[in-house]
Amino acid sequence: MRWITLLGRIGTVMLMVGLALILASLIAPTSEYSGFPESISPEEYRVVDLGIYSSQTGCQISVESADNISVYLLGVSPVELDNWTAQIGEAYPGLDFWLPPSLVVPLIFASEAYPNLNETQIMDIMSDVAVLDKGLQAHPEIILWGPPPSSTFSYEFSPAEVLNIMVIIANRSPDAVDVKTRISELTAVVPKERVMLPALLLISIGIALAIPWFILRKVKKSTL
Repeated sequence: MRWITLLGRIGTVMLMVGLALILASLIAPTSEYSGFPESISPEEYRVVDLGIYSSQTGCQISVESADNISVYLLGVSPVELDNWTAQIGEAYPGLDFWLPPSLVVPLIFASEAYPNLNETQIMDIMSDVAVLDKGLQAHPEIILWGPPPSSTFSYEFSPAEVLNIMVIIANRSPDAVDVKTRISELTAVVPKERVMLPALLLISIGIALAIPWFILRKVKKSTL
């Protein structure tokens, strides 16, 4: 009987630890950035650079517009982004200075789609929706999310690896569209993918160990 009681108490502890891990992984402190309105010209797109994110940090993105637009969430590894920056500097010496990711991505899309253009021509077309479409076709692996066109969007993400995250907002209509974007940063106390399996194992083993103890206690109470 003593060993059943001992295993039952151990099982109860394991069950509580497993539940605590799951609860901790669900806690996501947030810090919200106020939305910024912007008017996007006809048949053009904009890149909003959100910065570096990992499994412990994520974002909730909300986008509202006066008309239907296209929104894409892109994830580029820091190494790939550095390679793209170096390619831009080699191809266009006049642009060989620090470029933010919000410029590197349109420039790499444009330079790959139209390799024979000079610096001025590349700068002129890099915001065209046609350039965006060619770039996304050439690099489908960086698309993390690409819902159908709409006037409202909301999405929460947390990448499994370290990525530079960008939001693409494309206006495919012949008229300018007013767009408002709101970003809420999420920071997980414990990464879900790291604790979910161990937590489930602890809970399963804990329940298996605790059940005989619970049954024994119930039998004892019924005989009193």
